[in-house]
Parts: sequence; structure tokens; C-alpha cells
Amino acid sequence: MYTVSDLNKDLQVLASQGAKVFTVGYSELGRPIKCIFKGATDGPQILVQGAIHAREWVTAQLCVLLAERYTGSCGLWCIPMSNPDGVMLCQYGLDSVADSDRRDFLYRVNGYNKDFSLWKANARAVDLNVNFNALWGTGKSNLTYPAPANYIGPYPFSESESRMLAEFTDKVRPIYTVSYHARGRVIYYGFDGLNPDPEIPSLASAVTGYPAYTSEGSAGGYKDWFVLIARKAGITVEVGNEYTPYDELQKELPAMLEENGGLLDALSRRAAEQTRDR
Repeated sequence: MYTVSDLNKDLQVLASQGAKVFTVGYSELGRPIKCIFKGATDGPQILVQGAIHAREWVTAQLCVLLAERYTGSCGLWCIPMSNPDGVMLCQYGLDSVADSDRRDFLYRVNGYNKDFSLWKANARAVDLNVNFNALWGTGKSNLTYPAPANYIGPYPFSESESRMLAEFTDKVRPIYTVSYHARGRVIYYGFDGLNPDPEIPSLASAVTGYPAYTSEGSAGGYKDWFVLIARKAGITVEVGNEYTPYDELQKELPAMLEENGGLLDALSRRAAEQTRDR
């Protein structure tokens, strides 16, 4: 596993190596959501986030390793674990939740099953990656009731975690965003017919070796919202082999790192070139 405690230990090491580590917001249950910053605060900025889906916690570890490797000149803002409550619930079950009423609620939502290893949502049973204001509620898999996955929430940005990501993105004003998910070894780009910078998915595909496709049937995701609002390139990168069980994806971390290790530096070079060309 890669737990909140493991993340905090790795962040301490990064901070000792000169990275800036700080709390960008708090989860529904009050857990700090941490961010890593490297590079320059002036000029183009890149924002990376992972583990917005609980069962995809391996992406948090990958994000930390990618931030550690990053040597680009552009500012890099990396939020490795956007959904710490969900990750804890996925890994430790109801023992990770102190409040008895919330435990009862989550137990009911999970079909009276104490195994939460396939849980995607946050501690309010909202799937954070369908809670953004980007054609909210129109995705082909959307649900309108609390569930382990795909529940859109009562309204866009109803969740503290999705609000945090949106507000922080507005503050940073990145030129690109990268959202790490699992599984499939594929890249998704664009939203609702928008593809603001066609070179970015092509570049990401060339670096990682993953095919790039437009998002079909997607709505309410972080990448969707960024493309729609900012009119800039946001990509979703799905790591890990499609049929590997989620709790075994950590075994594929070396391959994930080899495939994705050069992506953020490549994006930084591209951003710097765009700035020079203006």
C-alpha cells in the first residue's frame, strides 16, 4: 500500500531536498491535502494531481516520484493525493472513519460490505471526478445517489476536495494540467469538442508510449473542467495495465515511472518554447 503516512514521510524527504511542501486544503474529514512545488513561480506553471479516485492510490506514489525527478524550469505544482479520505477508506475500511453515523452511512452505501478496496469516492460517497462544473451530470456513467463510484454529488463543487482543486487551479493559472489515474496505459485529452493545444496529447503520447484519445462520454471531471474554463491543454494519463487488480498495481510502479518519467520535463520544455515564441 501507499498510505497517507507513507506520503507524509516522502514529502518530508522532498522538503529536505529543497522542494516546497505545504497544505493546499482539507478533505471532508479534515485531513490535510498536500502540495509539492518545484521550479520558478514566474513564467508558465504546470499542475499535476493524482489519487482523486481512492482505489487508484498508486498514482499518489507515482506523482511523488515524478515530482522528485522533475528538473524543468517551469513551476511545477503537484498534489499527489487529492482524496485522502477515500484512500484511507479504501485501504483501512471503516476503521479510518471516526464518526459512527458516517461509518453507518458508508457501510450502507457499500452494500453492507466491509471491503472498500474498490471504492472510488470520497467520505461523502461522491465521486470527485464527476463533481466539477463541466456539463455536470451528463456523463454516460453518472449516478444521482451516493455510491462507491460515479455519484455526481448534489451540485457541482459540493465537495471540499473538488472546490480545493478548482480554487487552487484558478490561483496557479497553469498552462497545462496532468491528472494521473489508473488503469489502461492511455491518455485522454480535450472536452466537448475542445482541444486547445493539439501538440500536447501528441507530445505526451510520444514520451509515454501511450495512445491518446479524445474523451467520449465524460463529464464533470477535473480535466474536463480545466479544458472548458481555461481553454488550455489538460490531459488525463491512465497508468498500469488494464486488467491488473488495483491492489496489485504497485508492482508495476517501476514501469509506470519509466514510461512517465520524462513527461513533466517535456511539458516544461514545450511551455518554455511557447513563451519564447510569443
